[in-house]
Amino acid sequence: METATIEATPQTVKWWKAATAAPSSVMVKITLDGRQVEAPAGVSLLSAAAAAGVYIPSLCAHPDLPPACQRGAGDGGCNLCVVEIAGSPGMHTSCSIAVEDGMSVTTKSPAIDKLRQERIAKTLGNHPHNCLTCPQREGCSRTTCSFGNPVEQRCCSLFHTCELRKVADFVGIPATTPNYKPIQLPVIKDEPFYDRDYNLCIDCRRCLVACNDVRGVGCLEVKETEGRKWVGTIAPTLIESGCKFCSACVTVCPTGALLDRTLDVAAKEASQVPCKHTCPAGIDVPRYVQLVGLGRYAEAVAVVREKLPFPGILGRACFSPCESACRRKYLDEPVSIRSLKRIAADNDTGLWRPYSKQSPPTGKKAAVIGAGPAGLTAAYYLAKKGHGVTIFDALPAAGGMARYGIPSYRVPLDVIDQEVAEVTALGVDIRYDTRIEKIDDLFTQGFEAAFISIGCQGGDKLGIPGDNLPNVVDSPTFLRASTLGLIGTPGSDIVIGKKVVVIGGGNVATDNARSSRRFGAAVDMVYRRTREEMPAREDEVQGCLEEGVNMRFLLAPKKIELNDSGASRLRITYAKMELGEPDASGRRRPVEIPGSEFTEDVDLVIAAVGQHPKKYEGFGVQTDGKGRIVVREDSMLTSRPGVYAGGDCVLGPSTLIESVAQGRIAASAIDRQLGGDGDIEETLLPDWDTDPHIGRDEGFNQVKRLHPIFIAPEKRANWDEVELGFDEKTAQAEALRCLKCNLAAKIDDMVLPPESWLELDEANVAGVTTESGVYQLLDADKKILAIKGVENLREGLQGMIGKSDEAKYFVFEEAPFFSQRENQLVQAYMEQYGSMPKGVGADEMDDLF
Repeated sequence: METATIEATPQTVKWWKAATAAPSSVMVKITLDGRQVEAPAGVSLLSAAAAAGVYIPSLCAHPDLPPACQRGAGDGGCNLCVVEIAGSPGMHTSCSIAVEDGMSVTTKSPAIDKLRQERIAKTLGNHPHNCLTCPQREGCSRTTCSFGNPVEQRCCSLFHTCELRKVADFVGIPATTPNYKPIQLPVIKDEPFYDRDYNLCIDCRRCLVACNDVRGVGCLEVKETEGRKWVGTIAPTLIESGCKFCSACVTVCPTGALLDRTLDVAAKEASQVPCKHTCPAGIDVPRYVQLVGLGRYAEAVAVVREKLPFPGILGRACFSPCESACRRKYLDEPVSIRSLKRIAADNDTGLWRPYSKQSPPTGKKAAVIGAGPAGLTAAYYLAKKGHGVTIFDALPAAGGMARYGIPSYRVPLDVIDQEVAEVTALGVDIRYDTRIEKIDDLFTQGFEAAFISIGCQGGDKLGIPGDNLPNVVDSPTFLRASTLGLIGTPGSDIVIGKKVVVIGGGNVATDNARSSRRFGAAVDMVYRRTREEMPAREDEVQGCLEEGVNMRFLLAPKKIELNDSGASRLRITYAKMELGEPDASGRRRPVEIPGSEFTEDVDLVIAAVGQHPKKYEGFGVQTDGKGRIVVREDSMLTSRPGVYAGGDCVLGPSTLIESVAQGRIAASAIDRQLGGDGDIEETLLPDWDTDPHIGRDEGFNQVKRLHPIFIAPEKRANWDEVELGFDEKTAQAEALRCLKCNLAAKIDDMVLPPESWLELDEANVAGVTTESGVYQLLDADKKILAIKGVENLREGLQGMIGKSDEAKYFVFEEAPFFSQRENQLVQAYMEQYGSMPKGVGADEMDDLF
């Protein structure tokens, strides 16, 4: 019988998934172990078997890679995937044989088992494996060995999740397995991201195929030491080898030879693509960054708009948690993500509009109190779901704290107006200069739901004598008056004068200081700690220095008095400070130096030491001790039915992106209340994804962070925007620094040997032994929910039936010393996931069920 082989090229990526994913015009029927199944013509036997639920062991194959055995892995591959084909003598590797109609395949027989055991023995002979055959292996930390095995002959820290271990257990480790002989291959733990222990390499060559063939980077090669082959870098270091740190090699490695020390085992997916997962709104950051790198700005902004309607505002004023989380920081510096969002927004051609849909009118009405980021976001998505939305705002223009709390040199007012216009274009009615005192009035008017989204408009006092004197103002009052043009006008309560003092060290303090400079005053920014402890962003601090703000540290105001005799309006008394022990924030506590007081004359004092939401007596909702509205986090529903809240009134002083995120949650929940499905998700760029072939790029791993353009400090006397963003060439170069971490997150887990789990029902539990032991409860995805040792396994499991919607399956094992065995399994779980299972122990089990 002549068979066809699958060509090992990058185009065969996803060969394993082809059996279920790629439609084929021709389906063929084959027989697997006596059972007839269908598969698309041309896919591999291994692929067809996996799709049919038949497990065939393999170490050199992987769902996202062409077969590594065709790269010469292990002198012809692991040969664990061998099968017998009727009419074709001998055995065949199922990863490289294409299915044919009428093919009859045997995946398990004494001859197959014998050959697989011979092959696993050969593999383990070149890998530390004493722990695999140890009778005390479960629960062992492998830091000490009761049998005295040397460290280099023990298994690594991945023991409980190790693919090699699971495959070896399934195949069976023969007694003839040769002892492992260490040859002291390199162990490298001082380079970016990855720990590499080549003594653990089994020459499966998955990493080689992933790097050289699929990714096209080509920084790995096969090496040989004392007759043993292993895969290492083409140059002494990863940097010199041209590594692009895409993590494909680590992700497909079946042993502990390659480990990423930056990943959190308890949150693997989130730590693989932290930029996306730290974005409160869930923007697909890698996708739009990479599109900017290709100069495709319209597509990039479409990706951003899938999660929010304000890319221009947030491209300028987002505090960008994505940048702080960017994995490139482990190599040099994070990618300038926020500025890349801005250039995409500034070049928005509306390509996304045909994909943006609005449902027909539902006849339902919702009210939004506050036209800030949270309120506008909620209104935007509710209007798209077909509901009638009215926003009530006490001020004369929309934007909330984005307009009245952020100076226009950071976010121009025309940018805000343009993006607010996208909201009103959906039919949202905004009623300005309208203050809502009682929510009952809204329900009387026929609104069926209300969303409270009032910002932190109250400023904290300094808490010293004189903090309520004329010309001593809080930050929100000053910035709001600045935007409204009420400073320096006849009858204004705020007079700038010649000398302004801003008290505080955060980003809000820098906004006040830089704004005061634009009114022509000399400005001191006074902070009671040192610059190192300042919470303000470094770029904001630098802006202050460039614009002539005098930053003074280790000073604290003691009192403020009217200055009746001098030319200035106020006199402020300071005390010098020194740093003591750390406080609750982790920063060293400022301590006053006795006898250090002195006075200075000033005209205006701005307190930028905190903000708080206004009171909500007329809303009838529960608040906490800080005046914040209490809500359910999954819906933003308050204590009052039909009333929701989000943004600063819930979080306290927060960021624009956090408010947007809560607006989205509220919109979804309100839509459900009004009879909708709550689905506000959009796909505005349906046909683009990251190319897995990223190619070799000399010098990529040494390109330093590029910075946007700013207008010269001497030209900043007005309210023109200071940061001009990137030019196109620089933006694309900066975006191309992206490590494309999202690609590794898309790599599927290897198909592992079947587990002996059963559905949690009466029939299956009735067949369980009444002996003592340990059971594990699993959810629908076979993830462990609980581990519990009991005297009677059947009775223990019967008590769990029907007590939780989460628990779907169970596994069990007999154990005379069930408490000890429970502890061993819990320890193994913690080593794998970094946390306890949900239902360990009596109290936690009660919480789960």
